[in-house]
Amino acid sequence: MSIVVRRVSAGDVDGVLECLRSYGFHLLGGRYADPEYPADAVLQVRNAVSHFDLSRHCWVAEGSGGILGFCSWEWLDRSRRQAKTLLITVLPSARSLGVGSLLQERRMAEMREEGAREVHTWSDDPRAIRWYQERFGYVEIGREPLLHCLHRFTWGDRVEWGIHRGFRTSADLAHLVARLDTGGGT
Repeated sequence: MSIVVRRVSAGDVDGVLECLRSYGFHLLGGRYADPEYPADAVLQVRNAVSHFDLSRHCWVAEGSGGILGFCSWEWLDRSRRQAKTLLITVLPSARSLGVGSLLQERRMAEMREEGAREVHTWSDDPRAIRWYQERFGYVEIGREPLLHCLHRFTWGDRVEWGIHRGFRTSADLAHLVARLDTGGGT
């Protein structure tokens, strides 16, 4: 299968949202990712909203006529040339095809092109942590509590809200860093 990584376009928004659903996002006003999650469950939301302008720093992987995965990044501290990954998700049917690696390579290249020298990533999945470390040169610098955050996804006038409910297997996140100016990453 031929896989193309490209910037998100207006026609991709529904495909991006489908990738997010497969990642455990509850999209408010639409289908929920986890129908077994109790409707009256209390979610802890940190005192922040993450804003995703899907027209900036966002990439999709497309193959066989559909969106297979999505990733994004943003500046953590532009003056210090520190970027952060925001999301990366691949549809379950496309896992093990190298889609995640293609997306990660593209967003790291863009961060480097825009002047980032360091990229921060957070993960609770031991397999993903190993993947970041072994494939992209990340080093774990600490652990942080796993909290929920309200997410606002926009494309022009279109606005979609969602909550990532977190993961059931972990109470904290590994904070990982890769140096882009010293050979870290691709």
